[in-house]
Amino acid sequence: MGYGSELAGLHSINADAAAFVVRAILFSALGILALVGFILVRRAVRRQYFDRLAGAEFYVRQHWDEILSGEIPADEWRVVRSDAEAIITMTLDLLDAARGEEGAKLLAFLRRTGLLDRMAVDARRLHGWQREAALVRLGRTRAPEAVPILVGALDDPRAHTQLAAVRGLARTGLATAAEAMLERVVTGELKLEATSLLNALMICTRNNPRILMPYLYVAEGHVREILARVMAETASLALGDDLLVLAYDLSDEVRASVARALGHAEFGFAFAALDMLATDHKWFVRLRAITSLGQFRETRALPTLLRGVCDRSRHVRQRAAEALAQMPNPVAVLREVLDTRDAYALQAMIAEMDRIGVYDKVVEELQAAGHLAGGADARCLLQALESGAEELNALMRIAPAQKAAKLV
Repeated sequence: MGYGSELAGLHSINADAAAFVVRAILFSALGILALVGFILVRRAVRRQYFDRLAGAEFYVRQHWDEILSGEIPADEWRVVRSDAEAIITMTLDLLDAARGEEGAKLLAFLRRTGLLDRMAVDARRLHGWQREAALVRLGRTRAPEAVPILVGALDDPRAHTQLAAVRGLARTGLATAAEAMLERVVTGELKLEATSLLNALMICTRNNPRILMPYLYVAEGHVREILARVMAETASLALGDDLLVLAYDLSDEVRASVARALGHAEFGFAFAALDMLATDHKWFVRLRAITSLGQFRETRALPTLLRGVCDRSRHVRQRAAEALAQMPNPVAVLREVLDTRDAYALQAMIAEMDRIGVYDKVVEELQAAGHLAGGADARCLLQALESGAEELNALMRIAPAQKAAKLV
């Protein structure tokens, strides 16, 4: 009896387990089928959505002139979301390349049809990535009334929303957008990656760089360096004496930015400041000053460039040699370099002449002058040039050999 009852109980347990397994299999199969069905339905819906968008875009492109002129009333397409989105996309694409009257015409179309208000509402009410996309899209309109909405988004606690607002303000290119960003940057309310902020400020202050100056004078630390870089990229004659004042600034980055900005000024105005900055104790300030002087290609800058080609920094020597090699009379310049009696200066000059393709021309000119009566000076110059070239070639052969030895 005991054995039979145990066998009956075991049979009951096995039946329950088997029923559980069958139910589990059925539920798993139903779950898999439901998931596959959801994927298929979702794919069909998305395909239908994108087909509808493609059709709307095709329709808009075929009838764009009629839509823009108002021959096709806005009431016919404004209530259909796919048509409205296709028209917004088309208008913004054209705005990106439009200038002057064409841009004003497209902006007036957005205002007249209510599409600008629609984008403004999206930028205010949407959330997450949808709001970020709406902010950038609103900035693409370059409409002045878009600036307050984008500025309001700068106060959002989320960094991604702030970044989208900055990008939108950059797309407007308006001075009011620059002032709003500058106020928050100086007070520390807006803290973003330097590259994004730098690009946005450069775009918005390019037409009027004087907007920067009040904020540059009161900014401190890293923020001041960012504003100085913006000034260097957007500088014009409008900055005037402000550049001369900032040439004596305590910040190395500000002085370097001033040196770069002076390259956009007139030579007579910029020379004295650049000559002073070319003796700065920081090598990158001297580098920027020498680079700016080289852009003028003025013989009056020759003493400063000769001093630069003897600089202790290899980068400064290279830039000075680049400017000297492009002077109108390379033979006379080479003679001046030799008079410095600096072997590194001569090597930098030879390397730069070879790089820009004037070395062979100078050698031929010296050889021709050496065969003439009284050509002793030319022969001495040619000998010094060839000797310097041999030393430079020897150094260049040694350097790769040392690198190969390190690798072994």
